[in-house]
Amino acid sequence: MKKVTKTAALVLAMAMAVSALTACGGADKAAETANTEAAGAAGTENADAGQSSAVTTKTEGVLTFGTNAEFPPFEFVAGNGVIDQYDGIDIAIAKQIAEENGMTAAIENMEFPSLLIALENGQIDAAIAGMTVTEDRKESADFTIPYYTATQVMIVKEDSDIAAAADMADKKICVIEGYTGEICVQDMGYPYEAFKKGTEAVMELVNGKCDVVVIDSATAQKYINDNEGLKIVEDASAFESEEYAIAVKKGNTELLDMLNKAIEAKLADGTISELAAKYTEEVTAE
Repeated sequence: MKKVTKTAALVLAMAMAVSALTACGGADKAAETANTEAAGAAGTENADAGQSSAVTTKTEGVLTFGTNAEFPPFEFVAGNGVIDQYDGIDIAIAKQIAEENGMTAAIENMEFPSLLIALENGQIDAAIAGMTVTEDRKESADFTIPYYTATQVMIVKEDSDIAAAADMADKKICVIEGYTGEICVQDMGYPYEAFKKGTEAVMELVNGKCDVVVIDSATAQKYINDNEGLKIVEDASAFESEEYAIAVKKGNTELLDMLNKAIEAKLADGTISELAAKYTEEVTAE
């Protein structure tokens, strides 16, 4: 708004100059000069506006997202993925956002704890990995508005006596390194063993080497479907709801604004809800 006003004022000033010079008999030359300068000023304003709204990425024309493809239904490796071999709710969102902004989406798959470091180092432009917004993480990165709400649950064997989080006190607990489940168990003060992949933690449970795995609800359902003899135990009093968002390097306001606009639109038109339903149904059907 300020730029538009400034340009309009400049054009008005030039027009007044033309009127004054007309009375002195220099109308044609004055008008030509005024029009040229006004057009030049407006062009400069427009160029500045375009430059300020441009998004700079590590590779021109490519929006590189970091993820941890061990978190179905949000991100996982598939035979025929949405982006290369990668598929899931987050991957579909990433692809749409990039394409809608005239870019190509690329995925860098890495261990979850490395994502915020990769952002800081410029290895990736954004991190989309079912990442819960926490105060600690906000110290290392800027986050978009949330696009998904989840909660933590416990995966146990069907004959387990664990019915609430408090029952884990004397049990062997497995979590995934860097995930919110690890943070929750830490806050409860319980000892645990952390794995880099959810499949590794769940196999510990299947093989009787631990009693419970704490993990996000949607992903827990996938593991329940893939492994007989397991069930999910919920405890709303112990596990609060959490919000997923996309992370960008601190201070990258241009990219953050672009992502926020895209997420707002996708929440409003139901795109994210449709993707969540689609991939959750696929997981349940397996």
